[in-house]
Amino acid sequence: MKDIVSTLLAIIGTYIALMTFRNMLGQKKLENTYRTLDYIRKHISNEQLQTFVLLFNANNEASSVKFNEFVFSDGTIDTIELMFSEGGCGNGDIHNMIELFSMLSPSLNMLEFKLIWYEYGQIMSKLYDWTHYLSNVETEKTKPFYTEFNHFMEKTEQLRTNLPSKYYTYVG
Repeated sequence: MKDIVSTLLAIIGTYIALMTFRNMLGQKKLENTYRTLDYIRKHISNEQLQTFVLLFNANNEASSVKFNEFVFSDGTIDTIELMFSEGGCGNGDIHNMIELFSMLSPSLNMLEFKLIWYEYGQIMSKLYDWTHYLSNVETEKTKPFYTEFNHFMEKTEQLRTNLPSKYYTYVG
């Protein structure tokens, strides 16, 4: 009888230890997600967000703009292909945002992606539209700076389609 009680207590103790460990991993995942969100907030400035909003609105297909063009309120036209060139409409801001998300992409699956997507989903989605377009038209043999980001976005397409996200701008 003593052996049965000892075994039962060992099983209960093991179960409690495993549940505690699992909950601790979930808590750590959440903490790392918030740290990552803080990191992103520190590295995407308000100026960069304003550049994104400007380009998002200038690339509005609902107002008869071609997918690869940006038509600005002053009448100037630029293209996705030239966005990352010296003096392009991205002004370096969009490039920096894409590089940030590319750097973080390999670790986003280990975080609560839903929280990150809610905060930056609209931005990531539009950046992916632009980089995906570029990956289909570029003929360079070198690996573009957005390869990791595009790979992550392709891999998470099913998950992303059903997730809500914060809007930084509306089609207007």
